[in-house]
Amino acid sequence: MTNVNETVVRYIAAWNERDPKRRRELVAATWTEDGSYIDAHRHGKGHGAIDAMLATTQAQFPGYRLNLISGIEAHNNFLRFSWAAGGTNEAPLYLGGTDFATLAPDGRINVVAGFIDAAPAPMK
Repeated sequence: MTNVNETVVRYIAAWNERDPKRRRELVAATWTEDGSYIDAHRHGKGHGAIDAMLATTQAQFPGYRLNLISGIEAHNNFLRFSWAAGGTNEAPLYLGGTDFATLAPDGRINVVAGFIDAAPAPMK
């Protein structure tokens, strides 16, 4: 298995990468071919769908960059870590979440389940 820290660094980098070719390379290096991501608002299964999901999210949140804000807990091929984005002049709304993942034997991600810990209040 590859280093878990390197996997999470690649994962965060994939969310932040704006160059489509480089983002696709990061997705392939980070997720298994049939890997998936799911949260309450978005999902993708397979490299193409994950890449498209990331591109759509980047278009929805221009100027936002994910940053790792916790340690990485790993055991028995499971991962947990927290991230944050925003809270800056370029990206004023603060967003934060915790992602849980399963790893394949080669160290790439099989499944990520994302949970939002901090987000703007919904408008009524």
